Amino acid sequence: MENNTLDNTVKITKLKYGNTKCYLLHGASKSILIDTDWAGKLPAFYHALREKKLRAQGINYLLITHYHPDHMGIANNLINIGIKLIVMDCQQNYIHQSDHIFYKDNNSSFQPINDKKIKVIKINQSRKFLASCGIPGVIISTPGHTNDSISLVLDNGEAFVGDLYPQEQVPLYNNPVLI
Repeated sequence: MENNTLDNTVKITKLKYGNTKCYLLHGASKSILIDTDWAGKLPAFYHALREKKLRAQGINYLLITHYHPDHMGIANNLINIGIKLIVMDCQQNYIHQSDHIFYKDNNSSFQPINDKKIKVIKINQSRKFLASCGIPGVIISTPGHTNDSISLVLDNGEAFVGDLYPQEQVPLYNNPVLI
């Protein structure tokens, strides 16, 4: 889905500048970027924005669906340019779980997330936060792929999920959380 408008309030722009599909939700008053890509993809991110005639300065918040390297690699770069990282309380203990992967790979582009610059929101307060952005929806905890996985679900049923097991494979895992 690209540049779609939902309920005349949320415009959705798909950004793919690496391996991860990222989405920019433009609410009535604020915008939220969902996920990033690997560390080192900041130039590609800027290029993708320019192609869509967008600017990073127009992004208010970053929401990461889970803290794997391919979803959070340029998070601190975006924090440094003024985009506020929103961390749900159920994710707070996981934001540095991928740091060791970047260090092991000697990825000099990686910057660990600055804990002092994040905004933690309780999962049960997500609807209120989204409403303040002019986005009708809720953020829910969706453990399964990772313990820190979250999904943003708009009131019209549209969902933004980082990684999800194919529904037909869920019974194979015999995991009540996934089911």
